[in-house]
Amino acid sequence: MAPTPIWRRFVLSLTTKGTRQLSDIGLMNCFLINSAVLFFLVVSLAPAVSGSTAVSVVEPPNQLQYCSFFANRAPKIQLGLKNCTWFKENSCCRQEEIDAIFGRVKPLRGASPACQRYTNYLMCYICAPNQNTFYMMESLTVCEEFCDAWYDACQSAILKGSIIKELYSNGTEFCNSRRFKTDSLAKRNCFFFDAKFDKSGAASGVLLPGQVFLCLHLLVILWNRIL
Repeated sequence: MAPTPIWRRFVLSLTTKGTRQLSDIGLMNCFLINSAVLFFLVVSLAPAVSGSTAVSVVEPPNQLQYCSFFANRAPKIQLGLKNCTWFKENSCCRQEEIDAIFGRVKPLRGASPACQRYTNYLMCYICAPNQNTFYMMESLTVCEEFCDAWYDACQSAILKGSIIKELYSNGTEFCNSRRFKTDSLAKRNCFFFDAKFDKSGAASGVLLPGQVFLCLHLLVILWNRIL
């Protein structure tokens, strides 16, 4: 039998019987979340104790952003977005445009939840405020790294009557077959989305509402042990 991971032994050693309702993924998330919160609290309190000052971070210069998919209009706050919500603070699209455009796209047969999410991430390029860097002359350029992630998530889905992994050997081939141009993320001229910015709760491993209380319980125990 494989040894119990150290993070699981540590969390279970602090819990009551009730907190053991959490799955391994939930426990891992509790451990990571609580560790991050405690680190933030310790760092936040350090200046007050030592008398030191916080270090300011220099932000990079603002890049010109405009909505090349929508006749070069300027991006705006769109708090009413129900999809692509990670762009609501600065979005090129409006909810009615998402409804109209997404409604014309047929989902892949046999697509897994991960495949559906990555397909949705890609479609949300119409909302990205920096789309002028990767959507030009009615042509979309997708980062090879995103294409690989999309391909990995969708390789078991059905396209043109065949399984995707039997049609294409990698993400670049898959994206090119969809008539997208591809380029390296390092060149900063292609669409890329990191799934960690999806706060919708659709991603795997997200804690359920009932589990949040248990994580807070762990946080209190950990904080009391530090004090």
